[in-house]
Amino acid sequence: MRIFILLLIFLLNIQSGFASTPVKFIYLNGANANTSKDKMNFINGINNAHIHIKNTLETSNIVKQNMLQGEELYIDKNPVSFFWGYESQADLNNMDDCLISMKMISPRLAQTTRSILSHCMHDAIWVQKTYNMQHIINNLHKCIMNAYANKEKVVLLGHSAGSFITYEYLIHKLPCINPEHLISALESKYKTNDKFFRVNKVKPTCVDAITESGLAIYSTNGDFVAIENIQKIKGIYKNLDKYTDLVCTPQDEFLGVINFGSPLVLFYSDYNNQNIAINKFNKVVYEYLQSNDMFFLTVNFADDPLGFPVSKNYSADEMLKLYNLNFSENGKGFTYNKSDVKSPAPFMTAHTSYWQYPKKFAKLIKDAYEEGLKNFYPRQQIK
Repeated sequence: MRIFILLLIFLLNIQSGFASTPVKFIYLNGANANTSKDKMNFINGINNAHIHIKNTLETSNIVKQNMLQGEELYIDKNPVSFFWGYESQADLNNMDDCLISMKMISPRLAQTTRSILSHCMHDAIWVQKTYNMQHIINNLHKCIMNAYANKEKVVLLGHSAGSFITYEYLIHKLPCINPEHLISALESKYKTNDKFFRVNKVKPTCVDAITESGLAIYSTNGDFVAIENIQKIKGIYKNLDKYTDLVCTPQDEFLGVINFGSPLVLFYSDYNNQNIAINKFNKVVYEYLQSNDMFFLTVNFADDPLGFPVSKNYSADEMLKLYNLNFSENGKGFTYNKSDVKSPAPFMTAHTSYWQYPKKFAKLIKDAYEEGLKNFYPRQQIK
């Protein structure tokens, strides 16, 4: 009996040693989804698709060894739905009232075309407005912080205009601004070699912590403008960690992003313009991706009319030339676009067909991850 009890304790200890961390997949809806029926269709669709995505990814040795870090992580069987469609409903109603007012004087074809275009594009335009976007990413942050409180990692999956939100979330919430970035900027701004900033250490922080704290604000042309009073800046700087803890994503909470049916390139075609201050943060986001083994995938069906591929898939060597970022041979962070698989649905419904054909969608994600990792690290033995 004593031997049995000791054996049982030994087995339980072994089992606890292999306890792994769940990964929550958080799905964001796209545009033109504003009703209760739309929400139920979205939730039912992702619940069905997630089963296949989980099973397909977990059959890949490359995914298991890299994304899931061997046996340390596993994909939670329950997906999270982050539905933001209701947020734009009141503004959509206002637009419909304007359309109705023209019904008696506008030709039918023009009115029909106007109605179709406005309903397709309204939410995608609405969510791009800064005040709307900030409200949504703050709500998304609460969802992610809930996962963090439950000791869960997260992956974001944004459909269509939902990809705008995943991109903006990374820009605003990732703690990718390290103290060296910040100190260098402050010393340059105030033309000072004051040791204050180097003596008072702060944690890596995010764009929202800088603006929420009052350290700097956005100007109308997209620049960061810091206040002129250096003594006030010092007081804010000393308390910056409090804002970082409040509004930034905890370090290492993110595994990656999967955007699908994404028109991100169309709506963010100026993202390479380095004259826009916020775009300078693309490089520090890449640095964070590099040092935290994050992935950023774009997967589109080839015949999805709103799925825009990126111009090319860069390798680690090309990223070194473009951004002076050395993705080491031991790294796992990468970005990749895969838009070469045809949807089984007709052309006009391909954009909403991802969860209607979950097996094909799941394989598209798995292949994008495997191909992307090998593309970034061609000299590394990826297993």
